[in-house]
Amino acid sequence: MNKKILGILLAALTAALLLAAPGLAQDTKKFAVLPFSYNGPQKYAYFPKAFQASLSSNLEWSGHVSPAGEEAIKDLAAPKSKADALSILKSAGLDYIVSGSISILDKQATLTVQAYNTAGATWSKTEQMGIDEITPWLDEQSKAIQGDVFNRPGYSTSEKAARKEDMREAPTGNSPINASFVPADDQYQAANLNPQFRYEGGTEDTGRWRSQTFRFFSTSMAVGDADGDGKNEVFILHRTGISAFRYEQGKLKLLDSMELSSNTQYIRVSMVDVDKDNVPELVVASYQAFYRNQTKAPEGWVKSHILSFAGDKFKYVVQNYNQFLGVIRMPPTYMPVLVAQRKGQRGVFDPRMNEAYVKGDDIELGQSFPAPPYGNVFSMVYLPDGLGYKFAVLDEYHRLKVYSQTMERLSDSGDDRYNSSGVTIETADKAVGMGPGTTDDKSNIYNVPFRMLAASLSKNGKYELLVNKDLSIAAQVFERFTYFSQGEIHSLAWDGVGLNLAWKTRRIKGQVSDVALADLNNDGKQQLCVLVNTFPGGMGFSSRKTVVLAYDLNL
Repeated sequence: MNKKILGILLAALTAALLLAAPGLAQDTKKFAVLPFSYNGPQKYAYFPKAFQASLSSNLEWSGHVSPAGEEAIKDLAAPKSKADALSILKSAGLDYIVSGSISILDKQATLTVQAYNTAGATWSKTEQMGIDEITPWLDEQSKAIQGDVFNRPGYSTSEKAARKEDMREAPTGNSPINASFVPADDQYQAANLNPQFRYEGGTEDTGRWRSQTFRFFSTSMAVGDADGDGKNEVFILHRTGISAFRYEQGKLKLLDSMELSSNTQYIRVSMVDVDKDNVPELVVASYQAFYRNQTKAPEGWVKSHILSFAGDKFKYVVQNYNQFLGVIRMPPTYMPVLVAQRKGQRGVFDPRMNEAYVKGDDIELGQSFPAPPYGNVFSMVYLPDGLGYKFAVLDEYHRLKVYSQTMERLSDSGDDRYNSSGVTIETADKAVGMGPGTTDDKSNIYNVPFRMLAASLSKNGKYELLVNKDLSIAAQVFERFTYFSQGEIHSLAWDGVGLNLAWKTRRIKGQVSDVALADLNNDGKQQLCVLVNTFPGGMGFSSRKTVVLAYDLNL
């Protein structure tokens, strides 16, 4: 009898769960950011589109509120009244809409942001500010809308006001920062930075995690959720291919390894969603050199691959593509974009770069985009600055240069060098039209830099550039020295004249080969992740090994 009753209860519970499943799938609400109206100079006419893209990205609350597709809102205009807003919400099948207006006079902007929901509630905020203050103001309003309109816990303005009141009542004093970071300027000193960031002192590892040692040397690293299971994986590119790991019980557990091509120089692994299924794929760039004649400089082939990672296994999406593939965060949204660049005739890289798209098992090129001198798919990053941006570029000697949007050089790092990876590409430098075997062949060696990161980590909301400062006595003697026994991760901030140090890590023993900002241990918090190659002594390159470091940011 008891078994019979238990069976009935289980059947009823199963039926209830099956009936509830469609409802659970539909719990995610939809919002749309409609075009902003604009009144101001023509040179700022791109602001409405930039605002729309920025808010659409910032307002997403994963699993709860997501943006409607472009197709659903392409014909919608901003509401003129509350009744108009309700009509738009009903006709478009949306739960929320956001719109606003921008007026600019000289260097002052007046902004209004409004939000509406299906219950008829209205939220509005209007403020006047300098043009340089627009970006942090929009970020602040995005969080306010999530809390006041979407009802996201911890984001409402009333909760923030209560927290500020509690902070005023609390004892004053400096908040601890990670002992591995040394702050350089109070303007960028963030109480939300890990106390591991201090220049010298201490052997404790509070705020820093170190992986086990791997008996191979590595060239690049990416951290992200490539299989859509909600947990991040760590992908390490090394001398024979790529390996996937996941943080478990304080260590990195090997999930799968894949050999891509033999006798190949693996350059960089990046992550980008190429098929728009909200799960990123892995982009691997590599170069295979060969000699036609021992007296000549080498030639070579570019081999780029795109991989998926599902069921803890790698699988090819695109194999052996003949251009360098990489990922660049492009303005105005700064979302990752797949980029392709051909091998050059006289240099390693062709001057032209194109956006790229995956079509079946091949790559289709999109529009080209401008790049400053020395810019290529591996050496360049866009550094957001207000509603505009700057280019940060590493030249062939790894000196850091900053250019404006009009390609005007703004600053140079001088003798300081950054992000040397030890990964080199050697090609023959030929005159255009000259084939293999010419007597004028000369060797052209390029030390590929590892990635620079643009991120907003400090309390003022401004973007900083994360780079590694190359430290080596040998590098002071040999200008093209590629291996460095020590490094420091520097956060550099633009002060209107140049890039100045905001904070840096304590010195790292070994060759820093890559960096990432990601939740490596899946605890819900971002870490600064650093890939390091260690080797005994000054010339022990054959015994290099790999470790991964992760610094808590305490954001």
